[in-house]
Amino acid sequence: MKNISLIFLIFFSTSIFSQDLLLRGTVFEKDSDITLPGATIQVIGNDTGVVTDFDGNFEIILTIGDKIKVSYVGKETTELTIISSPVSIYMESDTNELDEVTVSVGYFDISKKDLSGSIIQITSDQLEKNRNGSLESVLQGQVSGLVVTESSEPGGGSGVSIRGTNSILGGTQPLYVLDGIPVSPLSDAQGMGGSGGQQSSLSFINPNDIEKIEVLKDAAATSIYGARGANGVILITSKTANNENGKDKISLRYESYVTSVRKNIDVLDGSGFESYMNQRVLNQIFQDITDPTRNGGAYDGSQLINAENFPEISEYNFPYPQSTGKNTNWQDETYRLSLSNKYNLNYRGGDFKRNISIGLGINNQEGVIINSNNKTINFNMNAKRKAFNDKIDVYSKTYFTHKKGNAASVGNGEIFQQRGVVSQALQFQPIFSLLEPGQDDDIYSTLNEGNVVSNPYNLARYVMDIKKSFSFRQTLQIVARITPKLTATLKGSYNFQKSNRDNYYPLNTTRGRNTNGQASQAFLENSKTYAEVNFRYRNKFQNHRLDATVVVTYEKNEIRSMLNKARGFGTDATAFYNFASAEEILTPISQFREVGLLSALFRVGYNYKRKYFIDVNARIDASSKFSINNKSALFPSVAFSWFASKEDFLKKYDNLNELKFRISYGKIGSNPISPYQSLALMTPIRYNFNDEIITGFFESNLANDDLTWETTDQFNFGIDLGLLDSKLNFIVDLYHKVTSDLLQNVQLPPSNGYTSRVDNFGEVENKGIDFSINSIISENDSFKWNVNANLGLNKNNLNKLNSNLDFQLGPSVGFSQAYPILFKVGQPLGIYWGAQTNGVYSDWDEAISSGISGAAPGEIKYINNFVDVDQSGQPLAIQEINFDDYVKIGDPNPDFTYSISNNFNFKNWDASILFTGQKGGDIFWVDSWQLTGLQKTTNVLTSSFEDSWMAPLTYENGNYLYDSSTGSLNNVNNPGAMIDTGKRAISSDRNIYDGSFIKLKNINIGYTFELSESRNMRLYISGQNLIVWTDYPGYDPEVRTYTKNPQKRGVDFGTYPGTKSVLMGLKFNY
Repeated sequence: MKNISLIFLIFFSTSIFSQDLLLRGTVFEKDSDITLPGATIQVIGNDTGVVTDFDGNFEIILTIGDKIKVSYVGKETTELTIISSPVSIYMESDTNELDEVTVSVGYFDISKKDLSGSIIQITSDQLEKNRNGSLESVLQGQVSGLVVTESSEPGGGSGVSIRGTNSILGGTQPLYVLDGIPVSPLSDAQGMGGSGGQQSSLSFINPNDIEKIEVLKDAAATSIYGARGANGVILITSKTANNENGKDKISLRYESYVTSVRKNIDVLDGSGFESYMNQRVLNQIFQDITDPTRNGGAYDGSQLINAENFPEISEYNFPYPQSTGKNTNWQDETYRLSLSNKYNLNYRGGDFKRNISIGLGINNQEGVIINSNNKTINFNMNAKRKAFNDKIDVYSKTYFTHKKGNAASVGNGEIFQQRGVVSQALQFQPIFSLLEPGQDDDIYSTLNEGNVVSNPYNLARYVMDIKKSFSFRQTLQIVARITPKLTATLKGSYNFQKSNRDNYYPLNTTRGRNTNGQASQAFLENSKTYAEVNFRYRNKFQNHRLDATVVVTYEKNEIRSMLNKARGFGTDATAFYNFASAEEILTPISQFREVGLLSALFRVGYNYKRKYFIDVNARIDASSKFSINNKSALFPSVAFSWFASKEDFLKKYDNLNELKFRISYGKIGSNPISPYQSLALMTPIRYNFNDEIITGFFESNLANDDLTWETTDQFNFGIDLGLLDSKLNFIVDLYHKVTSDLLQNVQLPPSNGYTSRVDNFGEVENKGIDFSINSIISENDSFKWNVNANLGLNKNNLNKLNSNLDFQLGPSVGFSQAYPILFKVGQPLGIYWGAQTNGVYSDWDEAISSGISGAAPGEIKYINNFVDVDQSGQPLAIQEINFDDYVKIGDPNPDFTYSISNNFNFKNWDASILFTGQKGGDIFWVDSWQLTGLQKTTNVLTSSFEDSWMAPLTYENGNYLYDSSTGSLNNVNNPGAMIDTGKRAISSDRNIYDGSFIKLKNINIGYTFELSESRNMRLYISGQNLIVWTDYPGYDPEVRTYTKNPQKRGVDFGTYPGTKSVLMGLKFNY
């Protein structure tokens, strides 16, 4: 009986499991319960298989008891035995892919392991350790080959360059892309000449709202942005609430920081300045009376120095036989210790299907120059919702920023009308005091060549330069899954930026007094519309992976600006608010411009076994800036990479975790010109005709139908190496860039009938090495220490201009409108060009033997590099120092930049320290003309006066006495203080200073209190720019005046002084 029962059971079970079954089922993602279209269901043991439909459902005929295998890209493959129908299958994420770092490359994200281009990612954890105020400064020291030139002014902008300078006209600023949409920095409206330059910055982005930043450096990475990728691309991704898993999280941060000028420059105090003024007379008398050509003979040391023997000395008065006892430190009067505060509130909540992230930031920043300040309010909101059965993702991103502040008058131009606060603080006479009630600037005229000049305190305290800006951006994005392997993205964005600027020079300032009150009102607004359609196809079959993208974008910018000026107000009560009270209202200057850009991109990425990779990009851009025959251009790139460490012959090396070779070539572009430059332009002009003001037009721009893009061909070879369980990682990139068809403004001869035109000519080359190392020195449960180091080396060269030019002068610089900047073939861009010097003439014999015009004891000894000849070719007896004698005296391009950071974690403690540095990068210090030239009655550097030529004369009881034990005639580095000086205002190597430095850029120490499972509080202290090792005598070698102007790189001209700060902060997470 038992045998019969066993036979029956075997027969019964066999008959059951041999029955066919129509299996119905649905495949879900386990973490989110979202259905997965495109999942593959395969019956193990035969060829039967299906793919889930758009709703994740499937049907398949099989036999009861069969096993099926379910697979999906990015999910762990699942196997299960089928007994009944229907079934619900939940798939978990592949843990291997979860550990991979995802990198944004612009229009899409890919795994970092699949990269063939040169892209560096900066995470929010790294940003957290650097509590600098601006986004640009946060990047400093994080990426090799990236250089930041800072502005310490509240709300000021910074200049950023990646891998050198590609353009004369186009600047170095990279393209910024925020959440997939290209953005334009927020620019100031125009101010009155000399009231300070226009700054542009990314202040509308709150660093606390940033999730990560990617820096795209080579052509393989940047070519997807075509005509705007020549200077590199910086991608910024804001924080979202995708991973909050239904929880609500609040983060509250408060920071307070104290800022001071990094150092006071050592200029003469009151008694020192009096000595300087007295020495001017002594030096001048000694030079005059020892002149061998003097009527009556030169002084030989035996005569009495009096008016009888030397009548010319009666022209000079010894200014300070007795000290005035006055000593005003104008830097102390003008600068201050400023206290600033920052507040940030962030909320994130929801789950993968529906979530929202909101950020609010307030930065109330006080500047170190009195009356300079800036208040910024940032609001950011990111929302997401899955719709239509979770097949469509809808995103909304909103940004709002409002800024308002008063800028310091750090403008530069004509010496008396436009000297700025910083230059005045250094040069203003310390024997003058602040004005008393009822006094005006007339009292200062005696030591300013009869000119009425404002003291720096008045300029800083009373000049109004109010900058106000508003920025709003709204982006909507829809992502739909058309098929399991094809997704479509539709984006639309509107960005409106408006800047207002109001200037007023009141009656108690020199400029205001000369014009009876002078004011300006200006605005600049930019309205930008952006649209994008993006299709992406991804497929995995066996060992092959394919990733293809097609993108079409359209941008339109409408830019409007207006500048109104008026003068003659009579009272400061109305300031700039009411132009109706002005005696004279100047003709408004207005502009309206439209710029359009239509682009299409095709990109294909393929890899085999995730070991061999190829990426091909082709982008076409069409710009309204160019004429019809050059309106569009193609920008292609190709990249290959090989994951060598995955080869069998290298797997035996246990300590080798990653070895990857990358090589790429691409063409990228730039169009850094204003619109309509390819057209013939007419400019209005007003003139008097028959006693009436008539408006006419003159031809200002010659048409150029051949005007085209600047193009950069870039080659890159890179190696990624990971050792010792990836605790030691190296990235090395070698690059070579050649930019041709440089866009330039060309001045035309008057006979042409036009003043200028924009044309393409010239070629510039950049080549260099980027090197990065990341090392985990120690890591255990309680302690972790890692070190990051970066090195960027770039060599820049201007290969050619046009066929007729070997050099081109740069813009004028300085009070005397000199031209020290030169663009010369065979040299780096923007070198300094001027006279060579070799000390100071000690006596008349040395001066006369030089044969150089103006040579005299105590004067600068210029080197005559070009012999002037007469008509017969014979050398002239007297040689002039002029442009023909000039040589290269400096180079603003640094030899290399570097940084090293250490990060520590010990239990609840954390600390980080960042050093940055630069070798080379010469600085043209405009104020050095006055501070070291010792040629005027303004203040000078203490070190320059003490190391200057001094005559061996003294003044006692109304008599001038010769004393050989006094004075300094030989081996001095600075000319003598004189009343009648020689050529001291020409550009020379005396104005050039080495910009090398090592800086303790940032130090941050914090402690985290774990309050509960989901609550913690971190207290921290941070310092910025605390120590700088440099030979540069100015405020800071890293701060420049013209952060955005590529033609004035390295120029320090009354720049807002470099600062250092200490910050205390608290961050609470709930």
